[in-house]
Amino acid sequence: MALTIFQAEAEAKWRWGGLLGRGFARYSQALRLPFEVGTRRFGAIKIRGRGVSWEGAFRNAESLKNGVAVSG
Repeated sequence: MALTIFQAEAEAKWRWGGLLGRGFARYSQALRLPFEVGTRRFGAIKIRGRGVSWEGAFRNAESLKNGVAVSG
């Protein structure tokens, strides 16, 4: 079952949220990989993963963390 925007936002907050930063999830229809997850800290945004689904975006973020870039 696919994640909803609310579930993706909760997952991002759990993974990357903290005292100084906050995890977020967003959908941008105009992008090739429209689902994005990342962190917001002091107004600056860092995209941690992108994909064709929320699950893909989280997999992408995990693969980038481990030093292997994999799209979607």
